[in-house]
Amino acid sequence: MTPGGKLVGHPLDFLLTHFELFAFCFMLKPCAIPYKLLTFFCLPVTLVQNMGNETTSTKYKILKLLRDSSGPLSGENAAKALGISRTSVWKAVQSLQDAGYGIESTASGYMLAQDLDDSIFPCEFGEEEKYFTYFKSTESTMIQARKIAQGKHSVSSEPEFRIVTADEQTKGRGKGNRVWKTTKGSLAFTLVTSDKKPHFLSERMVMASQIALCESLRRISDKKFFLRWPNDVWTEDGKVAGILDELFSTGSMCSWQNLGIGINIHSAPHIEKTDRVLDNSKPGIRREILRNFCMDFSRLKKTALSEDDSLSRLWNSLCMDYQKEVKTKKSGTFVFAGINAYGCGILKSEHGCKILVPGSDSYVK
Repeated sequence: MTPGGKLVGHPLDFLLTHFELFAFCFMLKPCAIPYKLLTFFCLPVTLVQNMGNETTSTKYKILKLLRDSSGPLSGENAAKALGISRTSVWKAVQSLQDAGYGIESTASGYMLAQDLDDSIFPCEFGEEEKYFTYFKSTESTMIQARKIAQGKHSVSSEPEFRIVTADEQTKGRGKGNRVWKTTKGSLAFTLVTSDKKPHFLSERMVMASQIALCESLRRISDKKFFLRWPNDVWTEDGKVAGILDELFSTGSMCSWQNLGIGINIHSAPHIEKTDRVLDNSKPGIRREILRNFCMDFSRLKKTALSEDDSLSRLWNSLCMDYQKEVKTKKSGTFVFAGINAYGCGILKSEHGCKILVPGSDSYVK
């Protein structure tokens, strides 16, 4: 049965339907001939159930079949199950093997001898595969995302944003061109957005991504996660994630904005005041974080593109420094009174109030 509910069977199946209609029209006993008797010319009736949604790729479907199979999966059976050619099955298997999945070819068929427990290969995301571009290793996901953004055309069928992921970054960067180390088991990705918007709303996209990231991490770990101005996510023990944005503007309008995100998941670099999301390994955790983040960001992005102050109120409620004394590198010691609707930091002291544009100053941590 196809996703639309249509039975896919032998071409001679229609004869049975016509026989039943004939019997009904002439008030005969309704046909009770079982399918197994319909073997004209020794051609058995075979009903095939197409697996999954048509929007999922062959790689996703093959991987699911292999994971669900208790033994070897023949190319013929896989082709029948999916309603595709054996050549298509073979190509999908080759692609999965190239991505690192331990698929072995035996006389009896294919076997998933060694799975990738924490793979972020695009087909792992099912119907959301179209959102993802993956690299085993790259200089920086921000560099790759910039190429996508610069070559992107406004087509209604395109997804609302894209995600560029990599297992390794050789030249990852943070704020102020500082080095961002991508350790094994960490997660580095860049969000590509192409919403046309006034430049002054761009910092609200950073706020939305911070909130989405914080909420995503809270759902998968027992640790408490907080926001710190202007672009970090912390636990009580140190920084676990940072966000870097890059945008292109013409006049007062922003054409695209990319948000680079790095997360210490199972390990953290040997830098003071850093932490990790999980103290123990957990299979599939990077995929779970990405799925949660995409869902949360998609919801928050709508608010970010408006001037609704509910976004800054939510941000302030998640900030670990809200209404607390902080020390900045340039401005000295103040009480951090949160951020305004456009992401600017509000510092208060006995001498008055000071508004800081993101990037103009930073905390002494």
